[in-house]
Amino acid sequence: MTPNEALAELFDLSAQVRDVAILGESGFVLASSGTVERGEHLARVAGDLVAAAGAVRPASEVSRIEVRSESAHVFLVRESGRTAIATAGDDAVAGLMVYDLRTMLRRLEEEPPAKRPRKRKKDADDA
Repeated sequence: MTPNEALAELFDLSAQVRDVAILGESGFVLASSGTVERGEHLARVAGDLVAAAGAVRPASEVSRIEVRSESAHVFLVRESGRTAIATAGDDAVAGLMVYDLRTMLRRLEEEPPAKRPRKRKKDADDA
Protein backbone atom coordinates (compact mmCIF):
# COMPACT_ATOMS: atom_id res chain seq x y z
CA MET A 1 0.00 0.00 0.00
CA THR A 2 1.30 3.46 -0.81
CA PRO A 3 1.49 6.18 1.86
CA ASN A 4 -1.30 8.18 0.16
CA GLU A 5 -3.54 5.11 0.06
CA ALA A 6 -2.84 4.51 3.75
CA LEU A 7 -3.82 8.10 4.57
CA ALA A 8 -7.05 7.78 2.62
CA GLU A 9 -7.90 4.55 4.44
CA LEU A 10 -7.16 6.17 7.81
CA PHE A 11 -9.56 9.03 7.08
CA ASP A 12 -12.22 6.52 6.00
CA LEU A 13 -11.86 4.67 9.32
CA SER A 14 -11.23 7.45 11.82
CA ALA A 15 -13.40 10.51 12.22
CA GLN A 16 -11.14 11.70 15.05
CA VAL A 17 -8.13 12.58 12.88
CA ARG A 18 -7.70 16.22 11.83
CA ASP A 19 -4.24 16.19 10.25
CA VAL A 20 -1.74 13.41 9.76
CA ALA A 21 1.66 12.90 8.21
CA ILE A 22 3.65 9.77 7.51
CA LEU A 23 7.39 10.21 7.83
CA GLY A 24 10.22 8.08 6.53
CA GLU A 25 13.14 6.82 8.58
CA SER A 26 15.12 10.07 8.33
CA GLY A 27 12.06 12.23 9.06
CA PHE A 28 11.13 13.24 5.51
CA VAL A 29 7.44 13.47 4.65
CA LEU A 30 6.17 10.46 2.69
CA ALA A 31 2.56 11.70 2.70
CA SER A 32 0.48 14.33 4.43
CA SER A 33 -3.21 15.08 4.66
CA GLY A 34 -2.63 18.81 4.28
CA THR A 35 -0.38 21.10 2.32
CA VAL A 36 3.30 20.41 1.82
CA GLU A 37 4.05 23.10 4.38
CA ARG A 38 1.69 21.50 6.91
CA GLY A 39 3.36 18.12 6.38
CA GLU A 40 6.79 19.66 6.92
CA HIS A 41 5.53 21.42 10.05
CA LEU A 42 4.24 18.11 11.43
CA ALA A 43 7.61 16.51 10.60
CA ARG A 44 9.43 19.22 12.61
CA VAL A 45 7.02 18.75 15.52
CA ALA A 46 7.61 14.99 15.39
CA GLY A 47 11.37 15.48 15.46
CA ASP A 48 11.11 17.83 18.43
CA LEU A 49 8.81 15.45 20.33
CA VAL A 50 11.05 12.44 19.72
CA ALA A 51 14.13 14.41 20.77
CA ALA A 52 12.43 15.61 23.97
CA ALA A 53 11.19 12.11 24.83
CA GLY A 54 14.64 10.69 24.11
CA ALA A 55 16.19 13.21 26.48
CA VAL A 56 13.84 12.08 29.25
CA ARG A 57 14.48 8.36 28.65
CA PRO A 58 17.76 8.13 26.72
CA ALA A 59 18.12 4.35 26.93
CA SER A 60 14.65 3.69 25.50
CA GLU A 61 13.39 3.62 21.94
CA VAL A 62 10.50 6.06 21.65
CA SER A 63 7.55 4.28 20.05
CA ARG A 64 4.56 6.35 21.19
CA ILE A 65 3.98 9.91 22.33
CA GLU A 66 0.73 11.60 23.26
CA VAL A 67 0.38 15.30 24.03
CA ARG A 68 -2.89 16.72 25.30
CA SER A 69 -4.10 20.27 25.57
CA GLU A 70 -7.53 21.65 26.37
CA SER A 71 -8.53 21.79 22.72
CA ALA A 72 -6.45 19.18 20.90
CA HIS A 73 -4.29 16.09 21.03
CA VAL A 74 -1.13 15.19 19.17
CA PHE A 75 -0.33 11.51 18.70
CA LEU A 76 2.95 10.12 17.44
CA VAL A 77 3.61 6.46 16.70
CA ARG A 78 6.84 4.92 15.40
CA GLU A 79 7.09 1.50 13.82
CA SER A 80 9.31 -0.25 11.29
CA GLY A 81 11.38 2.87 10.67
CA ARG A 82 8.38 5.06 9.92
CA THR A 83 6.57 7.64 12.02
CA ALA A 84 2.95 8.74 11.98
CA ILE A 85 2.01 12.02 13.63
CA ALA A 86 -1.60 13.11 13.87
CA THR A 87 -3.66 15.83 15.44
CA ALA A 88 -7.14 15.22 16.81
CA GLY A 89 -9.80 17.02 18.79
CA ASP A 90 -9.97 17.07 22.57
CA ASP A 91 -12.50 14.22 22.54
CA ALA A 92 -10.18 11.77 20.78
CA VAL A 93 -9.90 8.29 22.27
CA ALA A 94 -6.17 7.71 22.76
CA GLY A 95 -6.21 3.93 22.45
CA LEU A 96 -8.20 4.03 19.25
CA MET A 97 -6.00 6.74 17.72
CA VAL A 98 -2.83 4.81 18.50
CA TYR A 99 -4.36 1.61 17.11
CA ASP A 100 -5.44 3.36 13.90
CA LEU A 101 -2.01 4.98 13.40
CA ARG A 102 -0.16 1.70 14.03
CA THR A 103 -2.49 -0.11 11.64
CA MET A 104 -1.84 2.53 9.01
CA LEU A 105 1.94 2.12 9.37
CA ARG A 106 1.65 -1.68 9.19
CA ARG A 107 -0.48 -1.47 6.05
CA LEU A 108 2.45 0.27 4.32
CA GLU A 109 4.36 -3.00 4.61
CA GLU A 110 1.71 -4.96 2.74
CA GLU A 111 2.30 -5.87 -0.86
CA PRO A 112 -0.37 -4.77 -3.31
CA PRO A 113 -2.57 -7.60 -4.51
CA ALA A 114 -1.20 -9.34 -7.57
CA LYS A 115 -2.97 -8.51 -10.78
CA ARG A 116 -4.49 -11.44 -12.57
CA PRO A 117 -3.61 -11.79 -16.21
CA ARG A 118 -6.39 -10.75 -18.56
CA LYS A 119 -8.06 -13.35 -20.64
CA ARG A 120 -7.50 -12.79 -24.29
CA LYS A 121 -10.57 -12.69 -26.44
CA LYS A 122 -10.50 -15.08 -29.29
CA ASP A 123 -10.33 -13.48 -32.68
CA ALA A 124 -12.78 -14.54 -35.35
CA ASP A 125 -9.80 -16.08 -37.18
CA ASP A 126 -8.92 -18.24 -34.14
CA ALA A 127 -12.34 -19.86 -34.04
